[in-house]
Amino acid sequence: MTSSVIRRLVPAAAAALVLLSGCSGSDDSEPATKPSATPTASATPSVPPVDASQVACSMLTASDRTALAGTAVDEVVAASGTDGGSQCRWQADAAVIQVTTLPAKEWAKSLPDVVKNLESSSASASPADKKDLETAKKLLSGAASFTDEQACQAFTTLAELDGDPKGTTTTVTSIPITETESGISAQGCDDGELTSVLYSIPGLKETAAIDKTVTTILERAQKRYAAAQ
Repeated sequence: MTSSVIRRLVPAAAAALVLLSGCSGSDDSEPATKPSATPTASATPSVPPVDASQVACSMLTASDRTALAGTAVDEVVAASGTDGGSQCRWQADAAVIQVTTLPAKEWAKSLPDVVKNLESSSASASPADKKDLETAKKLLSGAASFTDEQACQAFTTLAELDGDPKGTTTTVTSIPITETESGISAQGCDDGELTSVLYSIPGLKETAAIDKTVTTILERAQKRYAAAQ
């Protein structure tokens, strides 16, 4: 059975991806369930930069966004890029959709801090948790100098520790957006590039059908990114 610390590590790593690009939001929103190690993806940036020419803005079609939200979500409210990455966010009423893509090694640089925060909040962790923390620390000890390929390997190993099948390159996690709402994020690491599709609508709950839909949309986004290179 997967230990609780790994179940906290994987969403925290996913949230780190969501927040890495230049569109990360303000700190005004608090997560509904707030483990101290889990970053929060804020749905509304304080001063949103908008550069609609970002490659991330071309990675989802209008029909993709409608498939996620159940309604049209076409207004780009934030778009920017940094460190070789690109992020684009659409919003309509209460629906938010966001795509992030960046070199996997840039994402990996955030992971030692994620593990450190988990460790500091797990003083009373079970022996199994402590063992998994040590495994994660060893895996990510050189993360600051990972190549893109090594970062994708680490992504797969973290997913496997969380109970996913061997060789997994795509995961789906629930990420707190506000005190009352969560988003569903699918993230995948392929050919050295890490990509995330995040969306949130009122009352969203993770189900097998939702996981399948967001994974399909992620795969389309990855193919469009690859075609654009």
